[in-house]
Amino acid sequence: MTKAESKRIDKTLSKARRLLITAHKDPDGDSIGCQMAFYEYWTKQRRKKADIVNHGTLPRKYRCLDPNDIIQPPTKMKKAGPWDAVIVFECSNLDRIGAVQSLIDDGVPIVNIDHHEHNSRFGTINVLDKTAAACGEMVYDMLRHLGVKMNDCIAQQLAAAILTDTGRFHYRSTTARTLEMTADLIRHGANLTQLTDEIYYSYPTQQFRLMQHVLGNAQMRSGGKVCFLTLDEKTRRRFGVPLRELEGLVDYTLYLRGVRVGALLKEIADNKTKVSLRSTDSINVAEIARQFGGGGHQNASGCIVDAPLDNAVKLLARAIGPIKSRKTKVVGC
Repeated sequence: MTKAESKRIDKTLSKARRLLITAHKDPDGDSIGCQMAFYEYWTKQRRKKADIVNHGTLPRKYRCLDPNDIIQPPTKMKKAGPWDAVIVFECSNLDRIGAVQSLIDDGVPIVNIDHHEHNSRFGTINVLDKTAAACGEMVYDMLRHLGVKMNDCIAQQLAAAILTDTGRFHYRSTTARTLEMTADLIRHGANLTQLTDEIYYSYPTQQFRLMQHVLGNAQMRSGGKVCFLTLDEKTRRRFGVPLRELEGLVDYTLYLRGVRVGALLKEIADNKTKVSLRSTDSINVAEIARQFGGGGHQNASGCIVDAPLDNAVKLLARAIGPIKSRKTKVVGC
């Protein structure tokens, strides 16, 4: 994000007496980190009022980012809330904020900050950067341009945003600048060990057992280059694990040597299957997701397939098609 874009956002938001901060429904680590970092700046350093309202329940692994329950669901807010401006993080389309959209009055200025490749430019101000590895990078730039004091709270939230949306610095979107930003956040108090422990290494027993079941029934396709994980609703209920707690399970598909495309297919209704996609190197799973009305990033995307679980598996396999073997290149030799 440029200095001019940051100043333009600041000029628009400065007129607001109360600000609504939101993101796509069922927010992930990037969107939560961005919201919490901006809230800390806006309420503590600018000493102005704001509310964070998200459609969906905060997953257990991200509760460490909101220990004081600042994030609220739309059901706890008044219809047509008293907000003079709205800032939306990491959302390609306004419809994706879910029930929060009904709380926004007509004519209220909306600042849209996003790094997805396809964005509908729904904001009064649209700041888009598909080269950013995480929306957290854009917020980092904005706060720096505005001369914000980078305290340990803001640093921790932005580090969480970058850590999670780069797949722990694994995705191709990770750049030298990503690591330079993260190093600066560590200097200002971010604790990557604590974040990694809380987000990735603290599964409850039942969730661990469910993961064991799902991984034990992995389907290998395309000569071991594609891995599908599936979960029907009956099994999920038997283990008692909410759907929201399963974010990240798809990442395990890429732990297998040779796998280039991984997918987690979850039954969410009789004729609806939620799909999370991951890939390595140059394979663009966002293009696959778009065939079903979804989207995302090159190596991490998602969609909803209007079909029962078994049929969704077949449709997705057809959409992925044959996968070539990766050409191995030894780096540094």
